Amino acid sequence: MQDRRDNRVGRFTCSIVAGTWEWDDEVFRIHGLEPGSITPTTEYLLNGKHPEDRERVAEVLLRASATGEPFSISYRLIGADGVERRVVLVCKGGVREGDVVNSIDGYYIDLTADFRAASEEFASEAVAASAEHRATIEQAKGSLMLAYGLDADQAFAMLNWWSSHRNLKVRELAARLVETWGSGSASSSELRQRFDTLLHDIATSDPALQAARPVPAPLPD
Repeated sequence: MQDRRDNRVGRFTCSIVAGTWEWDDEVFRIHGLEPGSITPTTEYLLNGKHPEDRERVAEVLLRASATGEPFSISYRLIGADGVERRVVLVCKGGVREGDVVNSIDGYYIDLTADFRAASEEFASEAVAASAEHRATIEQAKGSLMLAYGLDADQAFAMLNWWSSHRNLKVRELAARLVETWGSGSASSSELRQRFDTLLHDIATSDPALQAARPVPAPLPD
């Protein structure tokens, strides 16, 4: 099995006004740099994104700078060492002074090793215990896809990351996550309202869905 000791997690703080970032040593390494070798800026950070992901990341950072709202986003990063890495950037929220967001902070998770590990052989080994475990893992993946905006492979890589760092089997971690979601303790009125709005928009704006919607049967005389 793939050795995942090279997984990395590091913290950051971004000064909105100055456009500069404070990284801990692991975030420097995630970016293929020696710790303290540069003063990171937002421009540098965006230039290091994969060209196909750059605009999406810029939009998320711009929104967070204006609102201070938490976010999470998965993308590809091209390090100064030329290595492409798969990372998740998680912002815990902004620090305000009055109506102005002064800074945002959070952490990076480098999932590159988990993507290598999540080959077909590794994935089949991780979920081969039984069909029941596979179904639970798929539900857990779905919740992570929803929460972090990940695809299925990225969600599985994140499960692997937490599994290796908490010394839990993937299926055990997945079961706990599904149980928590099922209990409703991870939900909130704000989250439900956002999904109500999302479902409403999807149902009313897609012509294909409108065309597929069954015509109600006439009421009896």
